[in-house]
Amino acid sequence: GLMSDTGYNRLMVEKPFGTSYKTAEELQNQLESGFSDDQIFRIDHYLGKEMVQNIPAVRFGNPILDATWNKNYIKNVQVTLAEQLGVEERAGYYNTAGALLDMIQNHAFQIVGWLAMEKPSSFSDTDIRAAKNTVFSKLKMYDKREVVANFVCGQYGRGREVWQKSYTEEPDVPADSKNDTYVA
Repeated sequence: GLMSDTGYNRLMVEKPFGTSYKTAEELQNQLESGFSDDQIFRIDHYLGKEMVQNIPAVRFGNPILDATWNKNYIKNVQVTLAEQLGVEERAGYYNTAGALLDMIQNHAFQIVGWLAMEKPSSFSDTDIRAAKNTVFSKLKMYDKREVVANFVCGQYGRGREVWQKSYTEEPDVPADSKNDTYVA
């Protein structure tokens, strides 16, 4: 009953888009059975943050940065996504996802896409996606063993302030949770 014969039919899906490549592919196939690609909007709320929205303007709107934003002038880029809040009311979701899936696979990859992509031929959604996909196709995909060898994961503890709880003190988080809330 989602589709109508009048007006526009659109579907908005917020990340996480599946919990693995296999489940993401299954979800994509199910969505494509009822919607065309231009009707499906996959969103990431982190891209709505003001600083993230400014990346294209800073990169491509400044002629000096545009000319020097390349491997000849930039040796290293580090993306840090730091938050001072806890999981708030998201424990049910967050305890199944963790920082690696939630922050790295989604938010950080989208920011890396903006930072590393070549200037798209236009700023249409399809050209931006194609430019980002070129970047994503060059990234190394780690298996579980390689993740353990190449990533550091941890869990935040109690802060100095009374209101700063540890992760396992958050509402609806199991006291014995080993969920990662920090990843580098």
